[in-house]
Amino acid sequence: MRSVRRPHAFWALILVLGCSEPAPLQDDLRAHPPAWTDAGSGDFHGARVAREGTNLCTSCHGSALRGDLVVPGCYDCHDGPGGHPPYWKDPAEPFHGTEVEHQGPTDCATCHGATYQGGWSGVSCYTCHAGGPSGHPDGWLDKRFHTFHGLEVSVHGDADCRRCHGNDLLGGTSGVACSDCHQ
Repeated sequence: MRSVRRPHAFWALILVLGCSEPAPLQDDLRAHPPAWTDAGSGDFHGARVAREGTNLCTSCHGSALRGDLVVPGCYDCHDGPGGHPPYWKDPAEPFHGTEVEHQGPTDCATCHGATYQGGWSGVSCYTCHAGGPSGHPDGWLDKRFHTFHGLEVSVHGDADCRRCHGNDLLGGTSGVACSDCHQ
């Protein structure tokens, strides 16, 4: 039987690797506090991004915040750095219109600005909605347009109005009552 001789460097490497405690790689790379995914925490990533923006995130997650094979990006869980769930624009799902209908647009102002024209997110509600977070179409206040709210109500009723202005039309989540303009 032939004996196999191993070089001394091999045994030194085995000794070093086998007897030393390796540093936990994950802890060395941990860039976020433990409560990073806890929505109730002050360290929650959504709250942090709302406070500070995404500039600090780009050094690890890339300039487009898409991540890579090792580091996740915003798009892995959201529709992007805005933080909305991926289905946020899909009317077949519980999308943003439903959220605004039930909660009002106040929370949207955190990212989209007090006037909903972009804020730190740079995304204006007016890009898709002529009436901003109200969702009203162009011409909803102009009697000359087919989208005038009075015509809409006379043809289709006020069920859509009640979704945001409340069943009693006294403001609901919109905070605007029909009686604010109509006697």
